Amino acid sequence: MRFSTLAAALTLGLTLGAAPALAETVTPPAERPTIASFGLDTLDGKRVDLADYAGRPVVISFWATWCKPCKQELPFLDGFADKYKGDGLAVLAINTDGPRTRAEVRRFVKRKKLGMPQLMDKDGAVLARLNPRGVMPFSLYLDRDHRVAQTHDSFTPGDEVKIEAAIKALIAEGQPAAVPTVEKATPPAVVAPPVPEVQTP
Repeated sequence: MRFSTLAAALTLGLTLGAAPALAETVTPPAERPTIASFGLDTLDGKRVDLADYAGRPVVISFWATWCKPCKQELPFLDGFADKYKGDGLAVLAINTDGPRTRAEVRRFVKRKKLGMPQLMDKDGAVLARLNPRGVMPFSLYLDRDHRVAQTHDSFTPGDEVKIEAAIKALIAEGQPAAVPTVEKATPPAVVAPPVPEVQTP
């Protein structure tokens, strides 16, 4: 697997001028291209838009049933989606199979018990826009503003360690620093002065 940074600007699509980099190497926020929202239907016909995950880090992974490395990677991504959902992480799997292999997609998802959304890019429009080289598997790591912090392609066993490191780095971005709690000192009790006794003559 190769992790890459993105230095090119985003226009209508992504220009992936990528050099191999480590998982912990990320594009500085000011240089990150932003992904415009898109919508696709899931296997069950539910419409899902990237905008639905505003303010959350997102991993978008392209895959196909003919791609063996894709099938190896997806269970790890699904596990990370569940592990870090409390931190706001969303993982969207975009399947690029055509209608004729839809049943095979469904069988694989059911057999592996994948819970992350399976978006169907039936006409290849999103693939052409975000993954014009058609590399499989191919993932984009988006920060909370849905700017591309990293990309990666291919998968070999052991890469899941780098994938998790990249996910944790995304989650850490934008989180407010922990503010130490300061215990307030209890003010001393105020004792009223004694009332002088009035003596009658």
